[in-house]
Formats: sequence, structure tokens, C-alpha cells
Amino acid sequence: MVQMPSNGTISERLAEYVAGMVLGDFPPEVVAKTKLCILDTIGCMLRGSRDEVAASLAAHALRYGPPGPCTIFGHSGSVGPEHAALANGTSAHVLEWDAGHRPSDNHLGGVVLPATLAMAQVRGSSAAELLLSVALGYDVMGRIGEAVCLPRNATPFHGTGTTGVFGSAAAVGKLLGLNARQLANALGVAGDGASGLREISPTGVDCFVLHAGKASQSGITAALLAAEGFQAPATIIEGRYGFCNAMTPEARPELICAELGQRFAVVECGFKVHACHGGLFTAIDAALWLRTEHNLDPGSIQRIKVALPESVRDRYTCQQQPPPSVAAARWSISFTVAAALHDGEVTHRQLSQIKLADPGIAALVEKVELVSDSEVEEIFYAQKRDDPFFFTPCAVEVDCGGRSYRRLERTPLGYDPLKRGLTQEQVVAKFRSVVDGILSETQVDRMVDWVLRLDHGSKVGDLSGILA
Repeated sequence: MVQMPSNGTISERLAEYVAGMVLGDFPPEVVAKTKLCILDTIGCMLRGSRDEVAASLAAHALRYGPPGPCTIFGHSGSVGPEHAALANGTSAHVLEWDAGHRPSDNHLGGVVLPATLAMAQVRGSSAAELLLSVALGYDVMGRIGEAVCLPRNATPFHGTGTTGVFGSAAAVGKLLGLNARQLANALGVAGDGASGLREISPTGVDCFVLHAGKASQSGITAALLAAEGFQAPATIIEGRYGFCNAMTPEARPELICAELGQRFAVVECGFKVHACHGGLFTAIDAALWLRTEHNLDPGSIQRIKVALPESVRDRYTCQQQPPPSVAAARWSISFTVAAALHDGEVTHRQLSQIKLADPGIAALVEKVELVSDSEVEEIFYAQKRDDPFFFTPCAVEVDCGGRSYRRLERTPLGYDPLKRGLTQEQVVAKFRSVVDGILSETQVDRMVDWVLRLDHGSKVGDLSGILA
């Protein structure tokens, strides 16, 4: 195991860590989980490429991007690394289906993988180098994100957009073979350009999902500038006017280098089973359990009561019902619970214009009520607010066929990697479902094999052939 640095600024210590790590330094579970995160993110990029927002970014990249070997997922043609990262990062995040890192409340894969993969294609890197760089990018982004924990502090900044630049810069810098001094400069350049605001509305979601693509792109630029000798502030993270103090008055920079090389962000990532905002997952899980366990007939449902903690419930009471767009539906607790009860899943199939107009789902949306529940409140306020794996409990009660059925969920399937994590078989099954209709069965098999063998024989150059 590489000796962890104990002196220097935070960016210098992170840079030494990234520069010194080799794949053999990681425990087997880190390598295994990184592969699954790569597979999951590829699936999100492929399915997300069909979304009109992602398609517009791909069109922009193909029209204005310089020639290059970098794949734009879901489209023919290739471009240079920065434009590919912009398009693929947006595709990865646009469906709200990419894995999440709860301690930072950020989505790491949709930022780190597009940048790393694009640069690996440029350099002809080995698959093992790709795997190593992705794991390190996750670590840097996740740790810095945890220090500011943006969405929990009600600040105007979006975590994935602002912290993502550090992850992509670290991963790309590793692929470029930057030394520790250069990597520290890459982090400094990246932090200086961090951006992304949380002004979300039915007309602003396009910019919100663009944050992942911009962060992925900016990290590449930062690493390339550092390789050319570009200088940046060494105290970009903890300085008086640095990233942490700019993001939140409650920053915890001491967490960034704690247990460096012993605790790994990729292991802490949870896979999203449902294609929507993660805060809705306990409600959806409860609805799906009731539907399956009691064989509920959607046409016989008279009432749906969804109980969230009062402080959480307020953010959903002002939503327009029915949601005015697919993007708004991904954040709608009424629509997603109704879709879960009606269809038995909440995937790209439900988050579509066709399903927004489905009269059966629309009828159930009208029957959803947001209510109080003493047990939910008790669980919520008994939990520790500094618990990095804090999830919002939810109870769903359905009146159907003259009877009432209730289910309470404390933590979401898949999204909580500690208590309800997915197995390799479940992640592969999700990938197959996500890319159904985009890749052939043969392509799916080859892609799964390619990812699972990243440390044993796979080549980055094989990816284009798989997708051809």
C-alpha cells in the first residue's frame, strides 16, 4: 500500500495520493465495485443519449467539436475529449438514473467516467489504467463533496456540478501521468472553475443535468493545462477564499483526507433502481412492495396516502400535478408513486411523454395525498443528521378493494449500499434492461464481458468495436 501523505495543503495531499496509487493498492472489493459503476454509467449514457436534452448536446459536440477518437455514446461519429465528455456526462445524468454517493449527495460516475474514458481513448490507455483512474476520480470527488455536502445545507450550489471538476481532473491527470505537483495544479485549476446552481424549475432542468457534462469537460481542461505547466493556488480547497468557504459556511475540510487510502468513495456508491430523483425512492419502494405483496389492482385503488417527514414534505406540496414535463415528473412524488402502482416499475418507460398522458397513471396521481405519520416522524428525528448514509423514511398507505394496506420503508433498495446494496447479478440485470432496444444481445454480452475484465485482458480500444 502506498504511503499516505500527511503534510501539505489538501490538494497537495490528494495529488500525492493520486500520483502514488497503483491498481494493486486497492482492495479487491474496490476493483469489483468500480467495474460495476463503470457498467452502470455506460448504460445510463446509452439510454440517456435518447433524451432530447442529451441529443442536443451530442449534436453540438459533433458539429463544433474538433476531430478525435472519442466516442459519443448512442451516436455515430467521434470527437475530441472535451466535447465527448460534455456530451456523455450530460447523457449519463439526464435521466436521474446514474449511481449516487450518499455521503456527498453527488453523482460521481456521470462526471468521472466520461472524462476518463475520453482521455483513455485519446492516449490509447490500457483498460487497467482506466479502471485505476476512475476509482481515484471517485475518491477525490466524493471526499470533497462530503466536506461541503451541498444539497443538505440549502446553499444555491449543485454538488455534482461544483465538486465534479475535482474528480474528473484527478482521474484524467492520473491517465496523463502527471506528477504530484502537476496534479495539485490540476485540482487548483479545476476548483477555480467549479460551477453549477440549483435553480431548478420546469424550465431550468436542462441546465441542471448539463452540470455533470460541464464538470466532466472542465476536469479534462484543467488536467491538460496542468500538463502544460499551468499554475494554480495550492490552497484552492481550504483557503480563506477557496472552494469550501465559497460553497458553504458549514464546510468540513478535515474529512477530505481522513482515512485516505483506507476508505473508498466507490464502495460507498449506491445504484439507482428507479429513473428519478433519489429522494423519492423510499416512497416508490413502499408502493412497489404493496403492489406485489397484495396483488393490488390499480383500477380498484381509491386512495393513496404518502407520509413523509413534515420538513421534507413541504418541498413536494407545491409541485404541479400532473407534472408539466418528463423532467418535472422525475422529481414528482405523486407521479412516480402512481406509476409504480400502475406499472410495477419506474424506469425510462414510465418517465416518457407516452406515460405522462396515460389515463390510468393520471387517475392515480389525482388520488395521491401527502400526509403526516407519527412513526415516520419518530424515525426521521431519531436518526443522526451527521450520518453519511442518512435516508428519509416514508410510509405509503393504499386503500384498495375495501381494504387498507400500509408499508413503511426506512432506506432505499440499491441506493443504500450498506443495508440494501445490489449484487453484481442485479447490476448486470439493470444494465440489460436499460440498454434494451439500443444494443443487441450480442453487444450487451460483449459489453458486460469487457467491463468485468477491465483488469484482465480488456482493451479500451475494443469499446468502439462493441458499440459499432
